[in-house]
Amino acid sequence: MAGIRCVDITKRFGGFLALERVALAVDDREFVVLLGPSGCGKTTLLRIIAGLERQDAGEVWIGERRVDGLAPRARGIAMVFQNYAVFPHMTVFENIAFGLRMRRVPEEEVRRTVAWAAELLHIESQLDKYTGQLSGGQRQRVAVARALAVRPEVLLMDEPLSNLDALLRLEMRAELKRILAESRTTTLYVTHDQVEAMSLADRIAVMEQGRIVQYDTPLEIYRNPATVFVGSFIGSPPMNFLEAVREAPGRYRVDRLVLAGPAEAPARLLCGIRPEDLAPTEATAALVGRVVVVEPLGSHQLVSVEGEGFRLRAALASDRPIRPGETLRLAPRHDRVRWFDPESGQRLTP
Repeated sequence: MAGIRCVDITKRFGGFLALERVALAVDDREFVVLLGPSGCGKTTLLRIIAGLERQDAGEVWIGERRVDGLAPRARGIAMVFQNYAVFPHMTVFENIAFGLRMRRVPEEEVRRTVAWAAELLHIESQLDKYTGQLSGGQRQRVAVARALAVRPEVLLMDEPLSNLDALLRLEMRAELKRILAESRTTTLYVTHDQVEAMSLADRIAVMEQGRIVQYDTPLEIYRNPATVFVGSFIGSPPMNFLEAVREAPGRYRVDRLVLAGPAEAPARLLCGIRPEDLAPTEATAALVGRVVVVEPLGSHQLVSVEGEGFRLRAALASDRPIRPGETLRLAPRHDRVRWFDPESGQRLTP
């Protein structure tokens, strides 16, 4: 196995800057997710690593080799695509064996490796079937088995679960985590689905407009987003951002709350609070507003509240019924409040 290192990757398509001096390091046997909205450059970066696109500047390393001058087949990678790309005229066995036979691997070894990959993916009973006889989830398993069968140094995956229905995606997500942990393959995975990223990744690289804006563990990114964009993109529902006005050095007012904030900062800041970090209170110092919408979600209820100059969403326990039109007083967990510069969007430390 091997790690991946991208050094100052830049890519333009005509006048459009798709990637701007992107630097990324993936450790050996690590599972890293490239996460971001459509058009942010994540698939372009993956294709450059795979050798399917050529960067305008920068370097790509896999292990100790610089590979950006090599053909895709010489890079020691395997790729799983969004549309599966399995061969319908071949059986499952022939699909998994395809890459091995292209490399002229002895037939006995082909059979052993196909059996290993099929067992890992739980499709050993499907080997004699044609892929047209399989469900979407089974075809995706075949694509992953074919990729792993060639024992790649690096596995690249481009939104591999996006064509599956919601229940099957949930099942395949758990299976994929098990499979890649067992195979111990370095994996770079592209998705725009933040739940997928949070549940699968060792680390997440969040991309915005051709740049990586935060690269860290899922929990660190969720708890401490580096920018307003990251806080808005990660979380369902996303982080609330409320305008705060300085009352004294290190003290900021948000509605009827006064909170400890950065000592040296602009007179106006954005206060970031996750919906689950808000709770009802009887205290005078609170965020006070009228309930606009209540969305019952079983374990909790998602409540939209409008106050004087703000709107927020709170994830509250379901044990106390809340109705539209009532006045609600909310207070945040003070240790979970985050502060952001409204001009740059960057997070500030207290």
